Amino acid sequence: MKHIIIAMLILSLIPIIAAEDASGGHEQNDHAGESYAGDNPLLIYQHGNIRGDLIYTIGDSKYSGRLHPNATYTVNLPIELPTGATVEFARLYTYWTWSYIESDGTYPDMLVTFGGMEINPDQTFTDRKGTPPYDYPAGTYCYDVTEQVESGGAYTAVVENAATDFKKFCMNGIGLLVIYNDPDEDEIEYWVKEGCDFIYANEEVGITAEEATTEFVFEGDVHQGDVADVTRAILTTVVASGDKGENTLTFNEETYREVYAGDPSTYLAIDERDVSAHLVARDNTVQIKDDGDFMAPSNAFLVVSYGSHQPSSESPTESTSEPASASEPASESTPGFGSLLTILTITVSITALRRRL
Repeated sequence: MKHIIIAMLILSLIPIIAAEDASGGHEQNDHAGESYAGDNPLLIYQHGNIRGDLIYTIGDSKYSGRLHPNATYTVNLPIELPTGATVEFARLYTYWTWSYIESDGTYPDMLVTFGGMEINPDQTFTDRKGTPPYDYPAGTYCYDVTEQVESGGAYTAVVENAATDFKKFCMNGIGLLVIYNDPDEDEIEYWVKEGCDFIYANEEVGITAEEATTEFVFEGDVHQGDVADVTRAILTTVVASGDKGENTLTFNEETYREVYAGDPSTYLAIDERDVSAHLVARDNTVQIKDDGDFMAPSNAFLVVSYGSHQPSSESPTESTSEPASASEPASESTPGFGSLLTILTITVSITALRRRL
C-alpha cells in the first residue's frame, strides 16, 4: 500500500517539474497561434475614460537583421508630455520575428532592459506558419513600464539575445505606449489591444484572403451608447511587415484599401486615421485582411474624444481584460531552482510516508 501512495505522489508532481523545465520557470507563451489564417485576434489590455490622451512611438526603431547570441538591439523612445500631465499607464512592446536554431523554429531567449532596468513581459503573443519549411515564429511581448515612465523624457530600450546555444532572432522594432491624464484636455474613452496574428493569403498553403483576416472588436458602449457628442475618433493600428499594400482595413462598414505600405518602416507599418464618421454606439469592429502581403497585426488603439464640455471622468478608469488575455506578470526566477525545490519536496514527502507506514 505504501508503495502505491508514494508512486501516486511522484506522478502527481511530475507535471510541475515538466512545466518548469519547459518554460524556464515562468510563462513565455501565453497566446499562440499556428497558421497563416486570422486565428489569433488581438485582445483587450485596457479600456477606460480619462481626461488626457494617448501617445505611441517607435522612436528610432529599424529592422535589426539576425541577432546572434550576446548581440544587442537598442531603440531610443522620446516622449513629450504636456506640463502638469500624469501617466495613467505605460506599455512597452517588442516586435520580434524569424526566431530559429539551425533550420528549426524556436522561441527567443530575450533579455530586455528599459531605462537600464531589466523587465519581464506580463503578456506574450506569438504566431507561426505551422507547417514546414521555414516554420519560424514571430511575436509581440508586452511589458508594464508605468513606474519607469513618470514624466516625459528620452527612454532607451535594449533587447539582448541571451541564448546560450545558437538561437537567433530578428527585431522589427520596439513601441512605447503612454496613456496620460491632463485636466486641461478633452475627456476621452480609450481601448488598447495587443497581439500577434500572422496572416498571409497564399495558394500554396491553402489560405484565402477571407481566411487571412484578423478580426477583433472594441467591445462596450461608446459614451454610454450615445455617439452624438463625439468630436473625434482616432484608430491606430500597428502591423509588423505590412509593406506591399496588398491589404485592406475595415472599420465597421467602411473599407480602406492598400493601407499598410511600409510607412514608417517596411518592417513595422503604422496607420492612424479618423474614423468618427463610421463609429457606432456599441462594439466597434475592425478587420485587417491580407491579400498576399504577409504581415502580422500586433496592436490597435481606439481613442474617442467627447470634447471639453463633458464632465470629467463619468466613469472611473477600468481594466477589462478578456478571459483569454488575463495573466499574472511573469515572475523572475533562478533557472532550475523550481525543479530542485520540487524534487526536494518529493524526497521529504517520501521520507515522511515511510516513517508513517
